[in-house]
Amino acid sequence: MKKVLFHSLTIPPDNVSTGMLVAEIADGFKDLGVDVEILASSPQYNVEKSLNSSKAKFYTSTYKNINITNIISSNRSFSKVTRFFQWIKFHYQSIKFINKNKNKYSHVFIFSYPPTMNLVVIYIRKFLKIKVTYSYWELYPEIANKTFKSNSGIFYNIFKKIDSYAMKITDNLVVNSPELKTYLFNNRGITNKEIRSIYHFSPYETSIENPKNNYNAILYAGNMGKPQNLENFINVFNSIDEKNWNLEFYGRGQEFEKIKKLENDQINVYEYLPRDELYAKTKEIPIALISLDKEITIEGFPGKTFDYLSMNKVLLCFANADSAVSKFIEKYELGICIEPNNQLSMKNAFKQFNDRSQFMNYQKNVNNLNENILNKVRVVNEYFELI
Repeated sequence: MKKVLFHSLTIPPDNVSTGMLVAEIADGFKDLGVDVEILASSPQYNVEKSLNSSKAKFYTSTYKNINITNIISSNRSFSKVTRFFQWIKFHYQSIKFINKNKNKYSHVFIFSYPPTMNLVVIYIRKFLKIKVTYSYWELYPEIANKTFKSNSGIFYNIFKKIDSYAMKITDNLVVNSPELKTYLFNNRGITNKEIRSIYHFSPYETSIENPKNNYNAILYAGNMGKPQNLENFINVFNSIDEKNWNLEFYGRGQEFEKIKKLENDQINVYEYLPRDELYAKTKEIPIALISLDKEITIEGFPGKTFDYLSMNKVLLCFANADSAVSKFIEKYELGICIEPNNQLSMKNAFKQFNDRSQFMNYQKNVNNLNENILNKVRVVNEYFELI
């Protein structure tokens, strides 16, 4: 019987939420009796944990007794040009590997980061004729256009057409929000295909204890790039002169040094920490921040949302009211959403947090969501139905 291949850029031991999620879904498949393997890069963050000791293009490792083929890759670069060529090199090697082993696999699950994964989808589906499930998490052309103002003509339009073509030809298309599903129908012309909307879950265990609801601190942990819009959040926070709360930021990214310079008595900015160390240092903080550029609506749904929820944290969302993450938070009443650049909206949010009357309801809703909806078993079964 042929195997199922999971293809992702990152995978453990890199502590990247997307890679961790892919590994846990693959583990769920294994528990259901599926013969599953993983194809991914070598560690790009925890590079000291790479098992490569030769000049070979690949080496093998395991995760929970699942065989992984690791493609030797460079450390992650924060230069957009360098990263693009890293992705292309990675895709070239992954296509070579799958082509060589095409008779081993009946189904390939491809997860959309990086944005150029659509090239692998097209090659496998059109040339190798292997069944493909494409799990698509962010609308990268639109994010680049809105965040970096990169709608520069030919390149943007070609990339968008390639992206849509990959979605149309894949056997199964999965997105991570109902709003993104609707957008693809209305704006990308993906009309003759069933699109499955599957919320994700945190690849880490849900905490058995709640944070201290009387601890006046807010956590941000993750990428500090332009789409995260952290500088704008801090500027609005400073403008309302709220003296009761502190901000604790942990992460890395191209905007890190800029954010670091904004430190003051209420704002602390720290380097990235591994998840277990981060949790140990921040488990008492009751509120976690999700921040997005005001132009981003359905194009991106931050994976850190689910990690925050697994820590039982109430959410503070600084994003467009029409964004998928804002709709998600409002639907399940998990916290408070603030419109970017809106001082009054931020003042009202902190007024609620200072009052604490609604806080316990938010906390209860977070706990219920973790128990009944955002769990590994449910998500694995939804993906398993696609085989």
